[in-house]
Amino acid sequence: MKHTHEVPPAARYPAAHKLPVSVRNRLVASVVDALSTNTAAVERAIAILFSRQTESEKHSQQTLVDNGLGVRHNHARKVTYYGRWLASGRRLSGYHLELARKIALTYARTQLMEVAALKAGLI
Repeated sequence: MKHTHEVPPAARYPAAHKLPVSVRNRLVASVVDALSTNTAAVERAIAILFSRQTESEKHSQQTLVDNGLGVRHNHARKVTYYGRWLASGRRLSGYHLELARKIALTYARTQLMEVAALKAGLI
């Protein structure tokens, strides 16, 4: 069975960072909780981060453009690998799931919080 992950448009949402601190903290907590307990949330987060890489970054498996989207240089290779793996309909498990979870948690306060705010209709 092929799993697809809908991803929002590749853009930053600075309005999310202007939400009240209590709202931002709740969003971050919900993202962290989902990533910590839900395999599908980890896979969706990786799909979002992968979709935000430029085509040249996906091809080279490196961070080439400092645009506030995608991932840091030390995560680029794994996010590209996992993003392609998920796009082919396969799932993450074991070591790879745990590494993907760790990578995704790195972006919980930034890009993933912004996506959560967008999904919640707060921005």
